[in-house]
Amino acid sequence: MTENIDEAGIRVLTEGELISAVVEKHRRFLEEDRKEFGELDSRLGQVEEDAKNAKNSRIRMEERKEVLKEKRQQFYHQLETLLEKNVFLKLDLLTTNKVKEEIKKIKGQIEPDEEQKLKDSFMAELREIIRAKGLGENILQQVDTKMEEAKNSNLELKEIAQSEKQLEKGDGSKSEDISKSKSQHKWLSTKIKKHEEALNYWEKLKV
Repeated sequence: MTENIDEAGIRVLTEGELISAVVEKHRRFLEEDRKEFGELDSRLGQVEEDAKNAKNSRIRMEERKEVLKEKRQQFYHQLETLLEKNVFLKLDLLTTNKVKEEIKKIKGQIEPDEEQKLKDSFMAELREIIRAKGLGENILQQVDTKMEEAKNSNLELKEIAQSEKQLEKGDGSKSEDISKSKSQHKWLSTKIKKHEEALNYWEKLKV
């Protein structure tokens, strides 16, 4: 058998050479796996950081929404108080109730575009009423300012709602990415540990 190997020009490795080859193989695998693990660890850290930031953004948005809802209702309350003191006392009950009904519609949960249309219509009617009673333009300006501020609050609420939808779209892919990366992270960690143990074992034999 040895003669046949010699004739074929094949050199049989010694035990020391075989061990060295195995050691080198485990070193190479270990280097490759550690590099992949480092890249994955960095990416996983970034994805988890992004998920944490998205969660914090949602909390801030929720808090801001509560503030804006309160502010919007506050502006309409100030508007009603303004009309109560300066306009309603000079109007008949039917007109007063009609104006109050219009305000009720406007301050409900409606889209900013709809709010703008109702506001324009309301201001046109109120202008006629105030001019007919000779109450002055100052009241109109104050009412318009309060309604504009209320509408701006509603506009920001809509923008936040759109941002929340965008965050929700990204939530699914982030969760899937984190789950997948963690699974691979664990697998690579186990693989690296096995290569380290094998390398340690074969290096002792090499000595």
